[in-house]
This record gives sequence, structure tokens and C-alpha cells, in this order.
Amino acid sequence: MTATKVDTIKEVLTKASPNQIADALRKVDLGNMLTPVQYDTGTITAIAAVPIPGNGALLVQSARVVTSGTAGSVGTYVAGDAGVTPLTPAASTVVGIAALAADGKSITFPSTVTRAIITYVPAPAAALTAKFAT
Repeated sequence: MTATKVDTIKEVLTKASPNQIADALRKVDLGNMLTPVQYDTGTITAIAAVPIPGNGALLVQSARVVTSGTAGSVGTYVAGDAGVTPLTPAASTVVGIAALAADGKSITFPSTVTRAIITYVPAPAAALTAKFAT
């Protein structure tokens, strides 16, 4: 008996077989994935790890803390990986560093924030490591 290997979505996308590519692109929701989203938290309870809606972020283009209990935390941030140490932007005189969680579902600032605006590319609707089945 010969077993047929089931490819992951990533493998199907990489191979770009005309017979499978359309289904694979639908599974990852490519149209929405390629459209950056701007998420304004509005006024929130003071938290440091701000959840990112939907499936989370594939990458964060920019993050800006609009209000915080700590004045020095207000300003623009770049997002590093989950291992970075968040750094304050010193009241907008420099760019701060925030940490994007490994799963892309939250971004952590150096101190609590009460409103942030995050521009990000949404994560795929289906994990690229998931098995591809039509």
C-alpha cells in the first residue's frame, strides 16, 4: 500500500500547482491578508499587552500609544519579536519598541496604555502549517 503525502498549506502555496492554488489562497484569505488594517483600541482599561483582533497580526507596520497613565509612554513604536525588551519612546522624542507576541495575537508596550492605534497586516485565516485538504 502506498501512502499519499498530504502537503501543508505552505507547501501547496510554494508549489503553486494550478489545480490547488486557488483553494489554498481562499483558505488563507489572501485578499484580507494583503490589506493592512488600522485598529484603534479606543479608550481601554490600562493594560500593557494589547490584544490584536481577528487572527492576530502577521506583522505590525506601526503602533502608536495615544494615551497612557505614563506620559513618557505616549508616542510611536516599532514592533520587535516576542523576545525584545519593550522600550519607551520618551514622550515622542524617539521611537519606542513594543513586542509582538509569537502568535501575533497581542502587542506588549513597556507600560500600561489606555488607547493605542495599531496598523498591521492580518495573519492568515488558516495556519500555513495546517494540512491542506480541498
